[in-house]
Amino acid sequence: MNKLILIVLGLMLVGCTPELKTVTDDNTSSEIETVTPEEHHLLVEWGSDAMDRGNHDYDSITHSELVVDPNDDTLERGDVVYYKMLEAAIKKNSRIPENYLGRVVGLPGETVMIRYGHVYINHEKLDTFYGEATKTGATEEEYFEHADLSGVEDIDAVKRYFKTEMNPVHVEEGTVFVLVDQWWRGTDSKDFGLLPVERIQGTVLGYSK
Repeated sequence: MNKLILIVLGLMLVGCTPELKTVTDDNTSSEIETVTPEEHHLLVEWGSDAMDRGNHDYDSITHSELVVDPNDDTLERGDVVYYKMLEAAIKKNSRIPENYLGRVVGLPGETVMIRYGHVYINHEKLDTFYGEATKTGATEEEYFEHADLSGVEDIDAVKRYFKTEMNPVHVEEGTVFVLVDQWWRGTDSKDFGLLPVERIQGTVLGYSK
């Protein structure tokens, strides 16, 4: 019998399971701040629901303009960035805005993949609110427990969405891997690949006060 199998069986016999390694993000809040813009900040209008987690998040029509810091050169996981969309993506879909929002998920040197609707960084599960497939902020369990499914025509398609898969992608130097918070509503690195850092116009700080 394989040695690894024997080890796992031994742990199960004593009531233990192997520890699953995870990548956590303790710095990024799911709440969006309201900030006072400074002179060098950009004020951006954004009307897409690609980042909507249930409160029209990042929607400047419902809330106020977004404050973008163009001088923030230190990209971290969890940052929401304002960037120039890749021309190839716009050619495929002319309705995609030239300027877009996305959340930095993968950093240079890392490998990003998606398995059963969960993001993995270097084969370790990303344990944070933006690390899995959601519908308007609801996880698969929350969605099927509370959502009104009477108007959903294809339940199987929804179930497949919550089990989204993506092969491993190595994040090259000078690029990042970005995702919108609502994968089914927007365009991101799952569709166009890695985002060159030079296309990023700034980091979104929050709503304008």
